[in-house]
Amino acid sequence: MFRESGISWTGRRFIGEVDGYFVEAQVFDEPSSYGIAKGRISHLYVYPDHSSDFNRRLLGYERGWEGGPPQDRRLQRVVEQAVNYFDRQPVDWMFEMYRYRDSRD
Repeated sequence: MFRESGISWTGRRFIGEVDGYFVEAQVFDEPSSYGIAKGRISHLYVYPDHSSDFNRRLLGYERGWEGGPPQDRRLQRVVEQAVNYFDRQPVDWMFEMYRYRDSRD
């Protein structure tokens, strides 16, 4: 599903395919309050294919949701699979929405 594609000063970078979508993830060594579901994923980007063109990004998370957590069930499943892969835990979408709204205040 994922393969490591480099190291940055804030974690390791992974790329992979999930349910036909191209996914990039930056992952901490330890869980963090900045991570999705308070886990290890600090950045997550989902694209329709391997082009990785910024303008084609379907979903972005950079220590917080860009525009809010995904409402599309297909994209939610992509995030859930990534979180399960790296953290072996579920995503509480109500909590993620609360966190997003709280960050905007």
